[in-house]
Formats: sequence, structure tokens, C-alpha cells
Amino acid sequence: MHARRNALLLLHLIVFIWGFTGILGKLIDQSPLHLVYTRTVIGLVGMALAAWWLGRTISPLTPHLRNYLLTGLIIAGHWITFFAAIKLSTASIAAACLSTSTVFTALLEPFWFKRKIRMYEVVLGAIVVAALIMIFGIESKHRIGIAVATLSAFLSAWFNVVNAVLVSRDNAIRIGFYEMLAVVLSIGIYLLITNDLPLPLWELPTDTIIYQLILGLVCTSFAFVIGIAVMRQLSPFTVVLTVNLEPIYTIIIALMIWGAEEQMKLGSYFGIALILGCLMVNGWLQRKKARGEVVTPAPLTQG
Repeated sequence: MHARRNALLLLHLIVFIWGFTGILGKLIDQSPLHLVYTRTVIGLVGMALAAWWLGRTISPLTPHLRNYLLTGLIIAGHWITFFAAIKLSTASIAAACLSTSTVFTALLEPFWFKRKIRMYEVVLGAIVVAALIMIFGIESKHRIGIAVATLSAFLSAWFNVVNAVLVSRDNAIRIGFYEMLAVVLSIGIYLLITNDLPLPLWELPTDTIIYQLILGLVCTSFAFVIGIAVMRQLSPFTVVLTVNLEPIYTIIIALMIWGAEEQMKLGSYFGIALILGCLMVNGWLQRKKARGEVVTPAPLTQG
């Protein structure tokens, strides 16, 4: 009983950390490409240290290495578009739109795993799309940011579906390490070609260094490793409901820090409530299907 309670408290801490990712994305004064590149280099070092500490292998001698690297390109696109959406709109709007990845995942799974589409997935998907259109119409000055955040949510869902297959074949830390390595290599090569490499970490402003270390080590490496351990002790239903609190944490923290700058119109909050309601209903409807399964997270998708 105590072990489950502690696991649940740790899960809330992890979800809070994921929610803080969007806040850091707004605080860090770097372009999305530079931000993601620096964050991932730090996170990669953190993952290597975690693998060493836990005695997990990250040897490249695996037949699935190419799949890990290719999947990393998806997460690179997701991270870049997520932080770009924050710069183009607000942390609250980006987090709210990103939460739709759960519904996108439910709609992509039938095509990937060759199963029948469930009617409730279609209905919930239609409601989420309607809510996004509502927010898009109300928050007219943030339309580009909303569109980019929705693309980020789709890429997150695509990654979740692919990663669900990969994590059944190998240890999650090795998979995460090579997915992040792909992010570093792909962005690094592009920045090298365009002669736009970011400044070394030690030459950045002090506040940016601190924020990047938190983002790379705490929000990426720590959250990934602890998330794996915690989620294996809880039911899929509990995990789904708790993880769906992430945008709420982001919105509350953003309002506390920036106040009016992060406020949205009343109709937008109604649209966000619709989206979150659909996510809760989706988790509830999948409860019987998921009962007894072991949940392995894809926490790299959390911003």
C-alpha cells in the first residue's frame, strides 16, 4: 500500500516536471533549434550516467539500432515544433494543444497495429478537433502557434505508437539514449551545414545555463528514468489520468509567473476543458483493455 502511494506521489512529481518543461521553454532565450540541441546534449550525458549507475547497457550492438535512430528523428521534430509553438503563442496554449496527442495516438493505433477503429475513438477525436477549432477561432493572434503545437501533438502521437513496439524489444534506457543521439546528430549536422551552431553551454548567460541544466537533467534524464520505474508499479488507468494533468500544471505555473500575458479568453478554457474531458473518458474506456498490462512510458514526448 505504501509502495503504491509513494509511486503515485512520484508520478505526480514527474508529471509536474513535464509540465514545467513548457515554462522553461519560454524562459530560455534561444531559438527552438538551439534550445533542443543544447537540451538534448545535456540529456544524452544524463542518460549515459543513468545507464552506468543502474548497470543498463547502451551498447550499439543491437539489431534495432537503425529503428531507434529513425524514431529519434520523429522526437526531434516533436521537440522543435513544441518549443517553436511556445515562442509563437504561450506556454499554456502549447501545453493544451500538446495534450491532444493522446487522442491522436488512439486514432493512429488502428492503422499501425491493424486493428478495428473503435467508435468511441472516432467520437472523442471529433470532439477534440472541434475544441481545437474553437480555440483556433478564439485565440486569433496565436493561430500559427496553435497550428504548430497541434503538429507537435501529432508527432508525439506518432512517436508513442512506434515506441510502443520498440520498448517491448529492449531496455528503455538504451532506446531513449539512441533516440536522443539521433536528435543531437540530425540537428547538429543541420546547424553545422548552415553555420549556426549554438554557443557552448559555459558561454551562455547564467540563467540560461541553469534553465538548460534543469531541462536536460531533471526534465529529460531524471524524469525518463524515474518515470519508467514508477509507471511499472501503477495501473495503466492511473497513469493515463495522472499524465493528463500535465497541461493543467503548465497553465497554473504560467499564470503564476506571467499573469495576464498567459491568460486566455473564457471560450478557450472551455475548449481546453473539453479536450481534457475527452482524455479522461478515453482513459476510462480503455481501463478494461489495459488491465493487467505493464505500462512502459514514452516520456521523451513530454515536451
